[in-house]
Amino acid sequence: MLSVWMDFYLFCILLVLFIYVLTVNNITTLHKAYLAFHSLMMLWPICNFIINITPDQHLQWFFLNVAFIGLSFLGFGWLMFSLVLTRKFDGLKRPVFVLSVTPAVLCSILATTNPWHFMFAHSSSGGWAVRTYGPFFWFFSIYVLGYLLLSSVLIFRTAINAPESNMKKQVSLCMWGVIILIVFSQLDILFNVALFPLFGVVPGLTSFGIVASAVCYVIAINKYDLFRIVTIAQREVVDSMAIGMFVIDKDEIVLDLNKSATKFLKTQAGRIFDIKELLQLSKTQSPNSIFLEDYNTNKLKNLHTEVKLIKEQIMHVSINISPVLDDNKNLLGRIITLNDVTELRSLLEQNNENNAILLQQNKELLRIQEELYDVNKKLEKATITDDLTDCYNKRYLMQQVACEILASQRYKVPFSILLIDIDKFKLINDAYGHLLGDDVLRGVVDAIKSKLRRSDILVRFGGDEFIIYMPNTDRAGAFILAEKVRSTIESYSISSAKGVMHVTISVGLVSVGANAEISNNPEKFMEELLERADWALYESKENGRNCVVFEPSPCAKKREMTIYDKEQF
Repeated sequence: MLSVWMDFYLFCILLVLFIYVLTVNNITTLHKAYLAFHSLMMLWPICNFIINITPDQHLQWFFLNVAFIGLSFLGFGWLMFSLVLTRKFDGLKRPVFVLSVTPAVLCSILATTNPWHFMFAHSSSGGWAVRTYGPFFWFFSIYVLGYLLLSSVLIFRTAINAPESNMKKQVSLCMWGVIILIVFSQLDILFNVALFPLFGVVPGLTSFGIVASAVCYVIAINKYDLFRIVTIAQREVVDSMAIGMFVIDKDEIVLDLNKSATKFLKTQAGRIFDIKELLQLSKTQSPNSIFLEDYNTNKLKNLHTEVKLIKEQIMHVSINISPVLDDNKNLLGRIITLNDVTELRSLLEQNNENNAILLQQNKELLRIQEELYDVNKKLEKATITDDLTDCYNKRYLMQQVACEILASQRYKVPFSILLIDIDKFKLINDAYGHLLGDDVLRGVVDAIKSKLRRSDILVRFGGDEFIIYMPNTDRAGAFILAEKVRSTIESYSISSAKGVMHVTISVGLVSVGANAEISNNPEKFMEELLERADWALYESKENGRNCVVFEPSPCAKKREMTIYDKEQF
C-alpha cells in the first residue's frame, strides 16, 4: 500500500514547494522559468500515483504517456533554466534553441506512438503499473541524462567563475540538486528496469530525486536571494518606462538596463557603469564633485542630483541612486534611474515670474490678514470685557468662569468667590456726577487688581458690583485676600472740586470645598453660587458695610451670618 501512495506523497511535497515559491516571491522571467519546469517535475509523481490507483488500462496508459512527455521536456526545461540562472539565456540563438528542443519533441513522439510499435514500453498482465521497457526507452533515458549532465556542467562552470561567495553558494546548491536527480533517476533505471524483477518494484526513486532537487532550488532561492536583483529590474516593466534605469552589482558592473537608459549613456550589460562619463557631460561642475564623492564612499546611501547634459540638445536630467540590500542589510547592488526633466524645468522657469507676482500678492494678503486678525482680537476682547474698567464682563463670567469652576471640582480643588459692592456709590454719582463716578470705578478696579494673583479673575458684574473668582483657594485664604482688597479700597481716596472723597466696599464671600457636590450644569451652578454670594453681601451691608461676610455652611440648621474682622484672623 505504501508503494501506491509514495508518488502521491512526493507530488504533495512538490506542490507545496510550488505554492510556496509562487506566494513569497515576485514573479519575474527567472521565476517563470523555474515554475515552468517545476510544473513538469510534478507530472511524474502524480501520474504514477494515478496509474497505481486506477484499474482502467486505457487511463493508465494515458497518464503514463503524460508522465513520459513531462520527463521528456523536463531535461530540456532544466537546461533552459540553467541558462537563465547562469545569465546565458539572452545570448541563445534560435537555431541552438530549436536543436535543443528537438530531442524532447522526438522522445515525446516515441512515447505517444508506443501503442503502435510497443518499442518504448510493454504492460504486464495487471496493466501499466508494472511494465517493461524497449529500445526507445533507452534513447529517452540517454537524452534526459545528457541534458541533466549538460545542465550540471553549465552550473558547475558558473560556480567556479562566480566573483562573489554568495553566488558560488547559490549555484553550488542548484548543482547538487541536479546531481541528486541524476543519481536517483539512474537508481530507478537500475532497480526497476535493468534488474527487474530481481528486486521487485522499488517505488518513488525518480520522484524522490525530483523532490530533493526542488528542495535544493527552493533553499537557494530564499536563503541566498537568488532572484533578488533580477526581481527589481524585471524587463517586462522597465522597458516600457521613459525613465532610464541601470541595475549594477556592488562592483559597479551593469547587470541590466532598460531601453530608455541608452538615451542618457551609451553602455550595455556586462560593462562597468562609469558615473564620471555621465557627469562629464554636465555643464555644472560644483555639485558633481560632492555627488561623486558620495557615490564612491556611501554606497548604502540614497543619492539624488540634477544635472544639465550638453548633448545634441540641452537636457535637464534628474539622477537617483538607490541601494539594493538583502535581509541582512548587505549590499547586493544599486539601481540608477535617469529622468528627463527638461520640460518640467522649462515650465518651472516660465512660472518663476508668475510666482514672483503671486509672492507679492501673498505678502499683501498676509498684511490684510494680520490687520483682520487684530480687529478680530479687539472684537473678541470687546465681547468679553467691560469698556469702562477693562475687566471681564458678565458674559465671560457665565461661560469661561463657570467651566473653570466645574474643572476645579472635577479635580477636587477648592475655590472661592467674592462679590464686591462699592458702598453708597449711587450717592457718589448723585453728588459728584457720573464722570467722577466712572473715575471711582476705574480707581477701585486698579486698587483691586494690585492685590490679586495671576490666577484670580476679576469680573464687573454690573454697575458698581464686581466678582473675584479665586481658584485653589480655601475659606481662610479667601478671607485673607478679601481683607487685603477691602483695606486697600478703604485707604483709597480721590480728589474732586468738592474735596477729597473716600470709598469703602462690602464683600460677600462663598467658599466651595474640594469634596463638595455640585450640579453638572455649569450655568445653573454659577447662578446658585451668585445667589449665595449675594445673600452674604446683603448681610455685609446690614452689618454696617466695609466688611467681609461669609455665607454660612450649607449644613447649618439656620442661616446665621458670622462677621469676621481683621483681629479674628
